[in-house]
Amino acid sequence: MIEINLLPEELKNKARKAEKEKVFNQALYFMPWILGLLLFTHLCLACVFIFKSYQINSLTGKWRSLEPERKILSEARNEYELFSQDSRIVKQLESKYILWAQKLSRLSADLPSGIWFNGAVLSSKECTLKGSVVSLQKEEMSLVNKLIENLKNDALFFKDFSSLELSSVQMRTIGGYDVVDFILNVKIKAR
Repeated sequence: MIEINLLPEELKNKARKAEKEKVFNQALYFMPWILGLLLFTHLCLACVFIFKSYQINSLTGKWRSLEPERKILSEARNEYELFSQDSRIVKQLESKYILWAQKLSRLSADLPSGIWFNGAVLSSKECTLKGSVVSLQKEEMSLVNKLIENLKNDALFFKDFSSLELSSVQMRTIGGYDVVDFILNVKIKAR
């Protein structure tokens, strides 16, 4: 909507001044409320600051009183880490350790009748088993193959080894009986 102001110029300025004074008076009316709100906010923040500083001082005092216990806990943690490192080293050594008594027991249990061992040579990568076999039915090689199959199928014996091979077979006669001497090479798994 269009407004037409037909007042003379002098009166127009007075109307504008009166309007400006009215706005200024209204601003003065709200000024105490704004200052009061700012003062109230300032007081609230000061109270919060005082309360928080009291809490910080209280917690700092508790922290200082716990200093000896923290030192004891730190020393205990360091000792625990040393023991846990030692236990890890022991577990690693145990995982590399082969129970040879158990292996010899399993060799004895898997041994078919008519076969005996003459010796064993152990190195870091291989175990060499020397043995002999005699059979009245002339089944020496089938007994040796049965021994190899028994050892390969025995999980307790074969778990630390990667392969088992027959490397040498020689036949000789002792007192009218044929005796077959054999050598088994057992390779130890790399750890």
